[in-house]
Amino acid sequence: MNTAEHLVELYYRQCHNSLTYTDLKIEGGNNRQFDVLAYSKMQNELRHIEVSVTHRTNWTKNLESLKSDIRFKFFGIPRNNRPDNPNTDFNKGKTYKNQIEHAYNQIGFEWNNVIRVWCLWYYPNNEEEITNWKKELSKEFMLPEDRFELLSMRDEVLPKLSESIGTSNYDNDILRTISLISQYRKQTI
Repeated sequence: MNTAEHLVELYYRQCHNSLTYTDLKIEGGNNRQFDVLAYSKMQNELRHIEVSVTHRTNWTKNLESLKSDIRFKFFGIPRNNRPDNPNTDFNKGKTYKNQIEHAYNQIGFEWNNVIRVWCLWYYPNNEEEITNWKKELSKEFMLPEDRFELLSMRDEVLPKLSESIGTSNYDNDILRTISLISQYRKQTI
């Protein structure tokens, strides 16, 4: 689990009271794993979160280009990185949907009920664009629109995590670091 994934895991645990599971390996998935799973007992919802964060705004993907990553990570559709190589999963027509579905089933969830969340540094706050994006994914994957969510590291995860932890002493190094930086800013600005 990298730092960005750890922050997202802490966000769901601290801010949403979710039980979390990180780096779940996909059996037979050819080096595939889930970044973060977050289960909310109160809503009986499982979120599968993939984290793709860069701090540079010009490197953040737009919603259209994000679809390729979503196909790959959530639906097991291989990328066509080497079109001339007949031995790639893409050229063989192999997918990993069944392995992903099996992993969900092993922890007690059905394919259609999992909420798929993509975490970016930020995304444009354009409701119409987001709604259209969800509609397109819903149609392509035959899932309800509410099974797709976006999460902003910059605009949601970091501020809400900072707010939720306050000045408590935490055994977790990342939470303690956030708390110290937050207090530094309050005391020196």
